[in-house]
Amino acid sequence: LITVPLQLIEFYLILAACTAITIGVFWRLFIGSLVMLISGFLGETSTINAGLGLLIGMLAWLYILYQLFYGSAASFAQSNAPKNVLTSYSIMKWIVTV
Repeated sequence: LITVPLQLIEFYLILAACTAITIGVFWRLFIGSLVMLISGFLGETSTINAGLGLLIGMLAWLYILYQLFYGSAASFAQSNAPKNVLTSYSIMKWIVTV
């Protein structure tokens, strides 16, 4: 359960090492991952309807993907990151996608 938030925090840390990225990027990724994990857990334990848990979790995952591919994290990476950081960022976002 902890790997998803840690991986998304890693996106922020990689970009923060070489750009002036805002803390808002961190919070958007972290909150999106928490919503995804908590809704999945609630659906699996039948605290909420399993389908509803899946739907909320999928929407949170799509939100995270949007942030990584088109949101502020992506714009910071594209405009300020060196090539080697951009390569790492690109590989990591495809890992989250698959």
